[in-house]
Amino acid sequence: MKTIVNDMIHHANDEDYIHHYNEHGWVVLNEVLSSETLDKTTTSWNQMKMGFAEEMGLDLNDYEKEVSQWRDLWMLGGVFRDLIYGGDIHTIASGGMGWNGSRLLHDHIIDKPHKGSNKKIPWHQDSMFWPVDIPGCSTWIPLVDVSLEDGCLEVIDGSHLHGCEDPVDFMAKERDTFPDDSIKVRLPLTAGSMILLHSLTWHRSSPNMGETDRPAHISLWIHPDAKWRPDLVDWHPVNEHVESEPGTRLEGGRFPSFGTIDIVEAPTDDIHSGTIRHDEISMFDASKIVGRQLAAICGSDGEIVDILSDSDNLDIIVSKTIGHGFCDDGESVRDSLNRLWVSYTAYHLHRARNVYNDAYAQWWELAGSSWNDELREE
Repeated sequence: MKTIVNDMIHHANDEDYIHHYNEHGWVVLNEVLSSETLDKTTTSWNQMKMGFAEEMGLDLNDYEKEVSQWRDLWMLGGVFRDLIYGGDIHTIASGGMGWNGSRLLHDHIIDKPHKGSNKKIPWHQDSMFWPVDIPGCSTWIPLVDVSLEDGCLEVIDGSHLHGCEDPVDFMAKERDTFPDDSIKVRLPLTAGSMILLHSLTWHRSSPNMGETDRPAHISLWIHPDAKWRPDLVDWHPVNEHVESEPGTRLEGGRFPSFGTIDIVEAPTDDIHSGTIRHDEISMFDASKIVGRQLAAICGSDGEIVDILSDSDNLDIIVSKTIGHGFCDDGESVRDSLNRLWVSYTAYHLHRARNVYNDAYAQWWELAGSSWNDELREE
């Protein structure tokens, strides 16, 4: 597979970007956000993190080691709401897709750190993870300059033209083969510029080898008449907030619509075959699986955040894990349980999480897989 570095930059007020986007499944747009908006966004994001860390009783550095994704930021108001309602982003999305309107599925910031949890986001298509019946698009706007070393976005050029495959589990083996004539395009970007990305375009990001963290604001856009299909993506947290019936238009207070709602017919063929779980644990339900496991070890049916906040429960889990011979290092077990507490609590309080699922993966490797076998036999 050939690899190239993108040098094609468009402007949102030049409709040539639409032609490039339709052909390639991605396009880079220059200076979508002003330096003033970037500063406000970065300041608000940092203040938000400090507040969240303080609420959890954590030092900011310890918080940032575990948490790398914050969702539904527009609902916090201020600059985050302005990003969604200001006009440019949703207009660019609908223009690229050839729609007269657009609907927000959700927005988030993903921060790829230069320390702590810093792994590859594997090749995937976004449509696999969206509980709707037709493709959409996303906007990807870095808050800092992103070079080739900083974990920039990489795409398989034109891959949006070949349909949707089964969902990729970030905790499983990455897809590593594409047709020989495929072209991988690496997309370095200046702060405030945008990548408009089709939800069927295969993409990934490599580890951040730079000197600073790499935060990017991402918003996910669907057709305003897209139908809700929770059966295709049964694990997605947005399913909790839809205010319509399966198979009808996805609607609700968390999914604002802009422009005209043109009626579209539901496709006769499903966009993909639904979530497939190949392993005992996956990104789709790791938190639920580990949560049930810890509750079973403690003999408790309480909330997992409460279980992990109780020192007596921690002692029980450590003691039983060592007693069963699953791990002989009590400090490693406690460290793993602390990381799980941070992950569960961050999501419980703020819908924030580690996009790499590191805490769950570490526990599974340390003792969770062995506990899984033990509890299954019981």
